[in-house]
Amino acid sequence: MNQNFSSMIDRYKHQQLRIGSVSPQQISAWAKKILPNRETVGEVTKPYTFHYKTNKPEKDELFCERIFRPIKITNVWYLKHLPSYIANLLDKPLKELEGLVYCDIRNEKLSSHSIELGCPRSDMPIAKKRTFLLLRSSFEYEIQSWKYSIPLFFTTQGFDTFRSREISTGAEWKELGEECLMGNEWEDRKIRRRKDFLVRSMELAKHFIQTNIELEWMVLCLLPVLPPELRPIIQIDGGKLMSSDINEIYRRVIYRNNTLTDLLTTSRSRPGELVMCQEKLVQEAVDTFLDNGICRQPMRDGHNKVYKLFSDVIEGKEGRFRETLLGKRVDYSGRSVIVVGPSLSLHRCGLPREIAIELFQTFVIRGLIRQHLAPNIGVAKSKIREKGPIVWEILQEVMRGHPVLLNRTPTLHRLGIQAFQPILVEGRAIYFDGDQMPVHVPLSLEAQAETRLLMFSHMNLLSPAIGDPISIPTQICLLGSIEPFFCNSYDAIGAYRQKRINLDSPLWLRWRLEQCVIASREAPIEVHYESLGTYHEIYGHYLIVRSLK
Repeated sequence: MNQNFSSMIDRYKHQQLRIGSVSPQQISAWAKKILPNRETVGEVTKPYTFHYKTNKPEKDELFCERIFRPIKITNVWYLKHLPSYIANLLDKPLKELEGLVYCDIRNEKLSSHSIELGCPRSDMPIAKKRTFLLLRSSFEYEIQSWKYSIPLFFTTQGFDTFRSREISTGAEWKELGEECLMGNEWEDRKIRRRKDFLVRSMELAKHFIQTNIELEWMVLCLLPVLPPELRPIIQIDGGKLMSSDINEIYRRVIYRNNTLTDLLTTSRSRPGELVMCQEKLVQEAVDTFLDNGICRQPMRDGHNKVYKLFSDVIEGKEGRFRETLLGKRVDYSGRSVIVVGPSLSLHRCGLPREIAIELFQTFVIRGLIRQHLAPNIGVAKSKIREKGPIVWEILQEVMRGHPVLLNRTPTLHRLGIQAFQPILVEGRAIYFDGDQMPVHVPLSLEAQAETRLLMFSHMNLLSPAIGDPISIPTQICLLGSIEPFFCNSYDAIGAYRQKRINLDSPLWLRWRLEQCVIASREAPIEVHYESLGTYHEIYGHYLIVRSLK
């Protein structure tokens, strides 16, 4: 990890991490290692993993964390992702840059000075062709060349061309700033598009300056090798080995890189097209390693399954950051179907025993050890598996002072996550309101205090958006609050004889109408009779009050 990363991860000030480009010198420093015998190592020169007999890593192979002599490869993140950083900064079409990177010159127009008389195009020297080496040189300037060019800056014959190439952005800004709308819709749209492009380019350049990233770092000179712990090889039943997908693509990169190196160093009479084809293969292998999904034809294994490589390892829910580094608290969460619990208070929820014992297992283990019921963690876990009465007593004591968070998906606003006081219930469903919800346990004292002060359900009765109450009694609650209610007239008469009601007492009675009445008109849902002779007929959309007098 370089100094930029280490300065950003501060134990007392900041907790953040930024992923970006680094210099080739920094990548080389990561891999460089000086042994006690003064030998410098750090290069992986062989595309093998383990010896087939001893199953041990050998020198200069993939599990020695070394890398072979590099060639310059474009970082596909900065080239192909939209918007393309390299295309914006160079003000070049993306197709033209891809032709440089992948050595594809069939669709390009070669300049006149690149072709020698009497030399066929297929036999043109490699140095005369536009290759991806020119792409890195577009970002580099040598100090010595400036030393000799500055005195002749204003006297050269190609001064206008040099000025338009080196300071064209500032001149174009001034020229576009002075231009006014011409009244021609096509021309005005063209000027606005060009202005928007220049603004995006300057914002991108400003971002690179603020983050101390050199532009030439977007063209790779060194490819770092991940530690073996992040790309393991595991031996399974039968003596077979199961390897990470990253090892396979590392082997492909080293194979192609070694082939290209042999062409450039050992072969005296090498065709230029063969070298360009091999450079293209190396570029495609590195593209596959960085982002397999962005390639036209993703790399697949023998079972036609797409390889999971570097970008897939670090991104998404199952990536290295969210699952491994940020996902520790997920171990203290569960999910279950929820059912209606009408007997519960507003701030309570019923938690099944199986879920509760898993969520609060560490607290129960601590309680068993503190009460000297278990000497160590292993014995405590065995007692929990036995599910004796003492385990449930300790669990109830733990839950009595520990709230839980229920998340009602989709979480569209703040009230989608609220805190409740759990109680143990039988069965496997959370007693709540009949849907499926995840439950989380706040661990730290700060999280528990915030949960009790801000997130308890009985403290969030008003909508934070408009201030209206969100917990209001429904018709079922209103009907249930009025007593007495009877299923038929016999129950009502029996209650009157037992002197539970009087003649003038209001009551709810389920009344079954005659069939002829139902056929003649709409039948009421309920009929409410009063002692004074009036009654209420309740229909689906209206209410009729009648009198028997």
